[in-house]
Amino acid sequence: MVATRYLLLVTKPYSFSILEPVQQAIREASSGEVRWYVAAAARTRESPGDRIETNAEVMDFNPDAVIVPGNVVPHFWPGLKVQIFHGLGEEKKGHYRITGFFDLYCTPGPFMTGRFNGLAAKKGHFLVRETGWPKLDRLDLSTSIKRKKRSLGLNPDRPVILYAPTFSPKYSSADDLLSTIKSMLHVPYQWIVKFHDLMDKTTVSEFKALQCERLRVLDTNDILPAMEASDVLVTDTSSVAYEYLFLDRPLITYRATSRIDKGINIMQPDALFGAIERSIADPAEFASNREFYRKQLHPYRDGKSSRRVIRAVEEVLESGAAKRLRPKPINWYRKKQIQRMFP
Repeated sequence: MVATRYLLLVTKPYSFSILEPVQQAIREASSGEVRWYVAAAARTRESPGDRIETNAEVMDFNPDAVIVPGNVVPHFWPGLKVQIFHGLGEEKKGHYRITGFFDLYCTPGPFMTGRFNGLAAKKGHFLVRETGWPKLDRLDLSTSIKRKKRSLGLNPDRPVILYAPTFSPKYSSADDLLSTIKSMLHVPYQWIVKFHDLMDKTTVSEFKALQCERLRVLDTNDILPAMEASDVLVTDTSSVAYEYLFLDRPLITYRATSRIDKGINIMQPDALFGAIERSIADPAEFASNREFYRKQLHPYRDGKSSRRVIRAVEEVLESGAAKRLRPKPINWYRKKQIQRMFP
């Protein structure tokens, strides 16, 4: 079999952690060549593999498949266009908006698969395969939480609270919870704060001003080690809540808009302390709800989602299924926008 040429497209810094397991799966299976194309907000970051930087280089590489954890892909590049998503938060606006640029959607679980299968039947110009989400292949479910805490320089015998809010001003809890978290720094919790790349810089600075022995703000794009070392997650509408379901640990949301019974959902900042105490005292309280939603959104816990993505791509390429799809919508306006993004 001829080796498949894969191009991994990154436009946001957090996408590296989604695509790295895909590269690893390709290498382990010796199933193809990999190149990275890094654009937009991620352009200044180092790529974890061989990189190409121009459209001419893309054409020379002539990828068989372009894998993207986002909504944008150049329509004029060769290859099967594959969407693997940037998160599990499917209720966010635009998640099911079909742009007409992707040939294959690799869905993480049955809930999303059902929605996309319905759209595929209606539109007829893309395929759907359920694979799981590659980023979660890297989540370590075997090492003890105490060992994970030690690896981050934390006290293994004290609770670790991970705070990871969304960046959207409409839904972010960061401004509302800042003073509350500050007032709790006398309590012997250990706080890890992880912001989205697009979080308001003033807000980030205000939290960094709180840094002390009991609170640190992470300057990394990889949240998984902090998740693994934490006892409780505090968030809002961020899709990190759904990633955290894998660990079967308590989570607290602030004014969540969907699946609010996956943990304790608070409506006022002064309810945070009580919610944390309750979560630590009874971590199994919402266990059945967490398992229910995890099976809906991402039932795979075998660390092989990236392999399934690669198998799905190769199956579509070998069968020629994409060639039998209906023509995609013309969408001239969006195509001109993409051409400006990738000159």
